[in-house]
Amino acid sequence: FVFVRLEYRWLAGVHWLLYGLGILSLGLVLLFGHTVNGTRGWFEILGFQLQPVEFVKIIMAVVLAKFFSDRSEHLDEWGTIGLSGLLVGVPVGLIMAQPDLGSAVILVGMWVGVLLAMPVPRRMLLTLAAAGAVVAVISWIGVLQPYQKNRLLNFVSPGRDRLGSGYNVQQAMTAVGSGQWVGRGLGLGPQSQLNFLPERHTDFIFASIAEELGLVGAVTILILFGLLFWRIYRLAQASRDNFSILFATVVAMMFFIQVAINIGMNIGLFPVTGIPLPLISYGGSSLLACLMTVGLLESLAIRQRTLPL
Repeated sequence: FVFVRLEYRWLAGVHWLLYGLGILSLGLVLLFGHTVNGTRGWFEILGFQLQPVEFVKIIMAVVLAKFFSDRSEHLDEWGTIGLSGLLVGVPVGLIMAQPDLGSAVILVGMWVGVLLAMPVPRRMLLTLAAAGAVVAVISWIGVLQPYQKNRLLNFVSPGRDRLGSGYNVQQAMTAVGSGQWVGRGLGLGPQSQLNFLPERHTDFIFASIAEELGLVGAVTILILFGLLFWRIYRLAQASRDNFSILFATVVAMMFFIQVAINIGMNIGLFPVTGIPLPLISYGGSSLLACLMTVGLLESLAIRQRTLPL
């Protein structure tokens, strides 16, 4: 409700300040942050844990929307594309230092989503794709941690290490399959309630839902997310200025990437990356950031004189 009352276009005017604060928070968490599951990405504040990367995602949505709206006439220039890549590359580098591959993938996906939504020449997109392939090879050789490599290898070969690094995915897929049509009943899933399914309240909450509520519950979740994406799409269509259109587009990409990867890794379509399911997974920082983002979308809808989401 606080962010609904906020004039969202005010954020565009202070986007560089927000960007600086975001970079500062990512740097400070590397120096003074708390480590959880091997990732140094949380601040301990009065007994609460705060994950700054979740709020950096919102900041980057504002920064990317403002940057490309100001330079919409120069999308055929490598300087514009290169500078936008640098803006994303700095926080991605700091996030990978934690290391947090999932959040880094989200930021890169948001950037790529804007490039695809804008009239960027195809030759430039193909060049960027080739460069991305080179970066992926370099990352495999010298950047990714051993456990991250194992997750990718388990995705390519699901039966590679069922009782070790591939255990989580195997248990998640077992839980999803055992739910069948209507599920085992709320709170009655053996995989979830007997703790065979790891991280059942965060990373693998979709598998827990599918086990206890079955295909009906899982499809209901997909329909609700589809409704959210449709409303954001309608909001972007009704917006009258480039910044508003691009902000709605980047936010849609941010939500979509998280939903696709989280559900995908629950059913073996994507490697495990530790990305929560927006608005559903337990987690204070993720949930707070998602609600702040929805509030900004409501603010946009009200001020564009469209129906509220």
